[in-house]
Amino acid sequence: MTKSNIASAINAAHAGVEAAKREGARYAVECGRLLAQAKETVPHGGWDAWLRLNTTVSPRTAQLYMRIARHVEGDPAKAQRVADLSVREAATEAAGERRGAVERKPLSPEGEAQLAEMMKVWDEAKDKPQWKEAFARELFKRGDVTREERDRMIRSVWAQYYADLTKAERQAAGKRAAELLAEKIPHDQLRAWPAP
Repeated sequence: MTKSNIASAINAAHAGVEAAKREGARYAVECGRLLAQAKETVPHGGWDAWLRLNTTVSPRTAQLYMRIARHVEGDPAKAQRVADLSVREAATEAAGERRGAVERKPLSPEGEAQLAEMMKVWDEAKDKPQWKEAFARELFKRGDVTREERDRMIRSVWAQYYADLTKAERQAAGKRAAELLAEKIPHDQLRAWPAP
C-alpha cells in the first residue's frame, strides 16, 4: 500500500468509528425506552433479577439507557441532538440538566480557605476509600448532602476500590476513617465549616 492509500484507509476506518459511535446513542435511546416499558411490568424489587435472567444488560447500563431515553422523551429537538452524539456524550447531556441546576454559592474568604483544607484532605485520601466514606458521612451529618447523595458517594467510592468487601467491613473501615479525619480536622472545625 502506498502512503496515500494508507491515509485514505485510516480516514475511512476513522469515519466508520465515528458513525458507529453516533448510532450507539440512537440504540441507547431505543433500548432505554424498551427497558422502561419492561420495568413497569416487573414486581417491585425484582428488576435486577429480571435483567440478569432476560437480558445481557447490566443494571447500571440499564439505568444509563433509561436516563437517556427519559431525557429525550417528548422533545424531538433533544432526540435529534442526542442522535448525533456518542452514548457517553448523550449520558453527559442527560445528566447535565440535573447537575447544572445546582450552583455553588460563593463562600467568604474564610469559607474558601476551609474548603481548600477539606479538598487537601480529600486529595490525601486518594487511595484511602475509608476516608472518603467518612467524608461523605460527615457531609450528610452537616446537612450538606441528602441521604441518597451520601449513599451514592459511598457506593461509588467502594465500587472503585473494593467492591468485594461486605457492608460490615465497610462500616468498620468508615468508622476508623472518621477517627482519622477527626485527627486531621477536629470535629468542631468541621461543624463550623460553612455549607456551600
